[in-house]
Amino acid sequence: MKKKDCLYVSKWVGNILHIYDWTYRQNYYYVRAKTHKEYIDICKRELNCNIGIKEKETGGGFNVFEHHDKTEVCYIWANAKRDLVHECFHAVSYVLRSRGIPLNDDTDEAFAYSLGFLVDEILKNIR
Repeated sequence: MKKKDCLYVSKWVGNILHIYDWTYRQNYYYVRAKTHKEYIDICKRELNCNIGIKEKETGGGFNVFEHHDKTEVCYIWANAKRDLVHECFHAVSYVLRSRGIPLNDDTDEAFAYSLGFLVDEILKNIR
């Protein structure tokens, strides 16, 4: 792998947009899916990851999985922009809280910037 290949912020690999947040050293996967079943199928086929079936179909979802190298990756899928922002908030909240940053009046800017970064990366890369 060339050095410049390691410096990307986001890139498509199949139906999955890999986003790396350099600030919090966090990997995100945005899975381009219209239904929960499609999300499950893409994760199984492209990542060999088993995601449980939900009883009720939703417009989006967020999961965290630990990969073989002990790296936690946040998986996000959504069918509409409103659901995308909703699920990205869950992902950002998980990441910041896991780093000891609770949501409160003193930290809400960190949450807002992280959410803006993640949503922007997804929206500018949706094909």
